[in-house]
Amino acid sequence: MTAETLLDNSTEAAAPGRHRRWPLWAGLGLLLVAGAGTGAYAYASHYADRAVPGTAIGGTDVSGMTRDEISSMIASKSESATVAVSGDVTATATLADLGITVDPGATADAALARGASAGDRLASLFSSEDIPVVITTDASVTDAYASSLIPTDKVRARNAEVSLNAKGTSFTVTPAVSGTSIDPAPLARAGAEAASTLTPTSASVSMTTQPPAVSDADAQAVADTANSWISQDVTISNASGKTSYSPDASTKASWITVSTSNDAAPTLSIDSAEVSSWVADQASEENIDEVQGTRNVNSKGEVVATPVEAIKSRTVKNADALSASIAEALGKGTGYSGAFEMEVGEEKWTQRAIADGAESLIYQAAPGEKWVDVNLSAKTVTSYEGATVVRGPVSIVDGAAETPTVTGTYRVYLKYATQTMRGQNADGSDYVTEDVPWVSYFHSGYAFHGAPWRSSFGYSGSHGCLNMPVDEAQWMYTWADNGTTVVSHY
Repeated sequence: MTAETLLDNSTEAAAPGRHRRWPLWAGLGLLLVAGAGTGAYAYASHYADRAVPGTAIGGTDVSGMTRDEISSMIASKSESATVAVSGDVTATATLADLGITVDPGATADAALARGASAGDRLASLFSSEDIPVVITTDASVTDAYASSLIPTDKVRARNAEVSLNAKGTSFTVTPAVSGTSIDPAPLARAGAEAASTLTPTSASVSMTTQPPAVSDADAQAVADTANSWISQDVTISNASGKTSYSPDASTKASWITVSTSNDAAPTLSIDSAEVSSWVADQASEENIDEVQGTRNVNSKGEVVATPVEAIKSRTVKNADALSASIAEALGKGTGYSGAFEMEVGEEKWTQRAIADGAESLIYQAAPGEKWVDVNLSAKTVTSYEGATVVRGPVSIVDGAAETPTVTGTYRVYLKYATQTMRGQNADGSDYVTEDVPWVSYFHSGYAFHGAPWRSSFGYSGSHGCLNMPVDEAQWMYTWADNGTTVVSHY
C-alpha cells in the first residue's frame, strides 16, 4: 500500500495518473453531495482509523493510510535513508551506524492523532501538517563511527580515560594519545536530516591532527576526586550501637559512575541504586522475622510448657533515608555515619490445650490426640490418646548400632498392608525382604512393621525400622492414621 490510497473499496477507482487519495475538494464534495449531516458522518467514520487528509510524514503524504501501512512505509524508507560519506574518506552509513533509531509505531501514532476525534477529522479538511519522524539518537555511537572511518595506518586520537584498576579498589588513568581524528558533527547533522526526511543524504568529513580534548592532567584530576570519595569512611551502626557496617574500598568504588564525553573531561556521580542495594543487604542482617509463640495449657488454663517462644519482628525502617544520605555525602566528598532505626512488632502467642496429665509425658498431646511414644532406651512402643495409654508398652527391635533408628518428632505419612523392602546393609551389600506385613512409615524409610522372622524382641538389631510382633504391627497399622505424631527418643 502506498501513500496514495483510495478512500475505500466502494469508491470509484481514480483515473490513470491521478493521485489515489482524497484532496480537500473531494472531501468538500462528499459533504455537499451527501448532505451536511450524512456526509460529515461518513467522512468522520471513514477516517476513524486512518490518517486524515493533509497529513504528511517527512514530506510524504500519508492521507488515508492505516497505522500498519504508515509504520511499514516508515520502516522501509528508514532502511534506505543512508548517509553518503565523502571527503578524506568515503563510506555509506546507515542510521544505525550513526546511533539513530526511527520509531515507526510512535510516528504513525502521532500522524493518526490529527484525527483523534470526529471534530479533529472535520477540522483537518481546512489544514495540513507534516508530522516529524520520531527518532532517538546516541551520540557515543556517532563518535565511535567517526573514529572507525580513520584508516588503520593512522594513529587515532584518544582522550585520556578514567577507569577502575584490576582489583576494583581505585581509579586510574589511561594516557591520552595525540593523532588523527574526524569531527562527528557533520555525520550527526546528515544523519538527523536523513532520519527526519526518510531520504538519503550526504556528508563531507575531514581528518585532522590535533591534541586530545581530554588531557592526562584533566583525567587525573577526575581520578583523584573519585579516589578521595572512596577513601571516605561510611559507617552504619545497628540500633543498639554494638554492631556496625562499613563498605570496603571495592564496594564504594562500585558506587561511582564515570561518564565520558568526546570533548570534555569525564564527570563523576554516585549510583544511588548501588548504594541502596548495599544498605538493604546490611539491613537484612538486622531484620528479624516474627515467630508466633505456642503455650501449652491444661484444663485449668494454666501454662504448663512453652514449646515455641514468641519472637517480635524487627524491621529497619530508615534504609532509604540512609541510602540517600550516604550518596549525598560521598557526592560532596565527605564521609557518613548513621544508624539503623527499627520498627518492632508485637509479641504474638497461641494457646494449645493439652490433656490433663500430659505435662509429664515426652509429648504433651491435646485431649484425645493419638500419638506414639518410641522409647529407644527401653526398646518399647507405647500408643496414647491424649495422656491415656491405649496400647503398650510393646517390646520392639530398633536399629542396630551401625544403622540406628532416627530420633525426633515425626508423623505417620504412608502405610502398606504388605510390602517388599529393599535397602543396604551396614557393609554396603543389598538386601531384599519380601512380604513385610503391616508397614506404617513415619519418616523417610523408617517405619513400624511386623517381623515374622523374629522370635524375640527388646533389643537393637534392625536396619533402622521398628520391628514389632505381627499382631502388634497390625494393630498399629489399623489404629494410627496418617498424620499421627510419633516421638522417637532415648
